Amino acid sequence: MVTGLPKDLVDCSETSISKLQQVLQQNSFIYVETENPSFNWIEWAKLVTGEALKRQYGQEIFHVKWESKFVNLSDARGQRVLLPHLEASDYQNPPKYLALWCKKPANCGGGMTTLAYVEGFVKTLTEAEKKKLMETRHYFGASGGVHANRTEGAIHPILSFSGNKPILRFSCNYIKYGDYSPDPENLKPFTPDPFLAEITDRFIDYYEQNHLAIRMAQYSCLLWDNECMAHARTTYSDATRELERIFLG
Repeated sequence: MVTGLPKDLVDCSETSISKLQQVLQQNSFIYVETENPSFNWIEWAKLVTGEALKRQYGQEIFHVKWESKFVNLSDARGQRVLLPHLEASDYQNPPKYLALWCKKPANCGGGMTTLAYVEGFVKTLTEAEKKKLMETRHYFGASGGVHANRTEGAIHPILSFSGNKPILRFSCNYIKYGDYSPDPENLKPFTPDPFLAEITDRFIDYYEQNHLAIRMAQYSCLLWDNECMAHARTTYSDATRELERIFLG
């Protein structure tokens, strides 16, 4: 279980921001607990990343909370397990960073956010598999389901590199089921690419064994690199759980 950084770093001073930038560069994520409902987490995240807000599906802040029409779906607003993914693969330019602010954690103990390093999974691949993923330009775009036509879609290589840093564009739900937010108990007919389906199954197994779990406290913030860290969420039953999410860069 991941614990928060020292509270003396939770401010927007030049000293704290500089230290946090080093932590982000080294760990690719930051988790802080503030106990302050008025903490300006958006400005703080912008300073730490050096990036501006990116609109997500027409809005700057996305409210991650239970909605009845999503309850049975593998979706941020549902209660089912959310499978590993890198966010907004259907964007032409997906956000470099994501940040979550916890307004109200789940009293049931579930709803944990999990993270895992892409690099570890890439190291399990053969050179031939890496080459194939780098050459595979995959179309990402929701043509059906609850997210139908939310963007114009995008084509990305599944795997690329920025120097030594691996960048993965991936959604286990989308690759395997053809839907960003499927109902796991009522899956629609879909035939995935056999190679990518196998990679997905292996990635899910890797993720289960190697993820970091964060049970976000009230008024805490979790910030991570959306290019090299996959994320997911455990199931929960408390409908009062509420977070806010922003895209950066």
